[in-house]
Amino acid sequence: ASEIDCDQADNVNEEHIHLCCKHPEDQNEIVDSCAKETGFKMPSAQDHNMLDITADRAISASCFSECILNKMHFLKDSNLDMAAIKAHYDKNYKHDTQYATEMINAFDHCHGTSELWESNFLMNHMPHSCNTNASVILGCVVKQFFHNCPSSRWAQTQECHDALEFSKSCPDAFASL
Repeated sequence: ASEIDCDQADNVNEEHIHLCCKHPEDQNEIVDSCAKETGFKMPSAQDHNMLDITADRAISASCFSECILNKMHFLKDSNLDMAAIKAHYDKNYKHDTQYATEMINAFDHCHGTSELWESNFLMNHMPHSCNTNASVILGCVVKQFFHNCPSSRWAQTQECHDALEFSKSCPDAFASL
């Protein structure tokens, strides 16, 4: 295997990353509604899933992220409600347990101390009008799910393999993940 140069992302197209791990289409209405309510522009007309955006776009869109998590009833007093998240994925994806498990794991991973520190940093150093914690969590979930995408949902292409390897090797260099 060749060494990955974290300063060279030429073989990684951030706009195609969401094509690597397929997601259910069932959250389109919530995402479309939140995009309209907050003025958030999705990367392209075909992208309607919260996991079709890059992590850095989720972080920069705190109102959009907060809207999604609120409409999905995943926030309670501005914090993640893991019981609600687990209930949602267990109920709605009981025939796709691999997807449910990875999403629950991603949310569980993303409501830790380091995300709270990042959220507090953003809140203190960036102009904001919405819950920055929601955007940090959603950005983290995008990254975690990408790194742990169930094999049945993964596109077996060289571009996706390169993006995953680059992301895992260079976590600070890859803006999206």
